[in-house]
Order: sequence, then structure tokens, then C-alpha cells
Amino acid sequence: MKIAIVEDNEECRKTLQDYIDRFKEERNERIHYVTFNDGIDIVSEYTADYDVIFLDVVMKHMDGLKTAEYIRKMDKKVKIIFITSNEQYAIQGYSVEAFSFLLKPLTYFAFSQEFARCIEKVKSARVKYMVFSTDKGMDRIDIETISYVESQGHKMIIHTLTKPYYVYETIHGLENLLPKEQFSRCNHCYIVNLSHVNGVHGEYVVLADAELKISRARRKQFMDDMTNYLANE
Repeated sequence: MKIAIVEDNEECRKTLQDYIDRFKEERNERIHYVTFNDGIDIVSEYTADYDVIFLDVVMKHMDGLKTAEYIRKMDKKVKIIFITSNEQYAIQGYSVEAFSFLLKPLTYFAFSQEFARCIEKVKSARVKYMVFSTDKGMDRIDIETISYVESQGHKMIIHTLTKPYYVYETIHGLENLLPKEQFSRCNHCYIVNLSHVNGVHGEYVVLADAELKISRARRKQFMDDMTNYLANE
């Protein structure tokens, strides 16, 4: 977890550092942080590799809102937590998709509650990979890019958004490996990534790159899985 602290007040900056260090010890989290004295310092050479940015609103050279606007042009994923002594800035924070606000003077309780919530969001949004034994050797595949899995006799094909992978596994084995809340069998030879479903037309589930038959025996379970996925998306 990589964190940036952007705060021009030395005392507040030190407080945030102390709180992060305490949080790391209490929660056994691996966290690295860097500090900046002003918004202009972080944007001058910004690289989109931060997970969370603690951002002071009022600063001398570039205030927090302008800093966040600049960052959002290059980084849509980073979580921004504003540090402010004035609640009125909360409304303006929506324009830059701020995760939340912390009010000065900071208390450890408020900080730890909000930081923990933020970290959970970061972790859940991270790319999830699986390693498979394929005809080329070993391949690491991003689960989100899998459109569907196909069984062709003794061959298993993982169809991704970029290319197919021929893997050494059974369809039952892959069904057990893939997240059950996101993947569902529509018939005996296809496992579908529910996040890539564009619709269900009669007996077929429609994906961007295929239309797959839904068997009568699996239809109810598949539609239940689809409903549960959409409800929790």
C-alpha cells in the first residue's frame, strides 16, 4: 500500500505520519508513505502509483481542490481523503470524486476508522490474477479479462478479452478455482464471467464476443447467479 501525505502544516503532517505508523502496527498492514509540503510538489512529477492520498485543502501554492483536479486527469483510481478544518469543502469534493473528509484537529479514532474503510475499498478493487498451466508453460491471467471458459473435448480454453489460453485443467477444476460470485456454468461446457454478460436472449447468454446456449437443466441456477451478481455489483 503506497500512501501520499500532502500537507503544508508540519505539525499536522507529523500527526498523520504517527497515525499511519500506529495503524500499521495495530492492523499488521504493509504501508509505505511519502510526504509533500504543497499540492504543487506532488503534481509536478505525479505518477499514478499511489493507493491513497491524504490531501490538505488549504495550502499556499496549490490548494487541495486544484491539486485533486490535476491528479484526476491522470489517475481515476487513487482514493483521495481531504484534510480540512471547514466542512463546507465536502460538497466541492464530489467534483473530484473524493473518498471522504477528515476534520482538523485529527483524532486517531476518526483517522483509523476512515483509513480502514478506504483500505478495504482499495484491496477489493485490485486486479486479481490466477496462474494456469497452459500449452505455452505457465501463464498469469487477470480474472477480470476472462470472458468465458470453454470445454472442447479434452481441451479447456480460457477466452479473454485479448486472446485465448489453452489450459491443462478440467471444467470442474476451473469451476472450483474461479470466484463463485462472479462465474457461473450456463451449460455442461461453458463457464461465464457474469461481469461480461450483455444480456440474456431466450436460450442464449450474450457476451461481447459470443452467444452461448443456456441449458434447460442449468437455466434456473444461472439466472439466480446472474441476479445475485447484479444485486451485489
